[in-house]
Amino acid sequence: MNKRIHYLFVFLFCLGMLGVALFFQLVVKLEPCPLCIFQRMAIMFIGLVGLLAFLHNPRGIADRLYGLLLILGGIASVSVASRHVWLLSLPKDEAASCGPGMEIWLDRFIALLPQGQLTETLLRSGAECTEVTWSLFGLGIPQLTYPVLILFAAYLVWLFFKQDRRMFY
Repeated sequence: MNKRIHYLFVFLFCLGMLGVALFFQLVVKLEPCPLCIFQRMAIMFIGLVGLLAFLHNPRGIADRLYGLLLILGGIASVSVASRHVWLLSLPKDEAASCGPGMEIWLDRFIALLPQGQLTETLLRSGAECTEVTWSLFGLGIPQLTYPVLILFAAYLVWLFFKQDRRMFY
């Protein structure tokens, strides 16, 4: 099986997820929280690796390396989403924050990147992690995306173990 089409799907899926995130930020006017920003960074990483793997069309050890990077990105994405869903499940009277110093760490990371409108739009955070300002069927965006991210991570694991049967072409 040639995995190239799967790598293209990974890239396009991540592009779609980022497009939806930007739609909610720019059109619906929802500010992302620090955990949402970390989620975007994980999705951007997965998408970039998927695009590179699609362009490279690797075999052998290179294919395994791309697969491992995709799995690590999937684990990071699901981990951040798990923390976010857990924070939202806490009672409202408990004061829970996004995490110790996450805003400071995020600001330091952003300072290392080239500054511009794209960096500011994608990576600046202004909301609280426990604040739900938009919901569908009583579920916030983190709870709605959590099962999608779990399925996507499972797909990335499946892709890693799927053998490439190409020989010399």
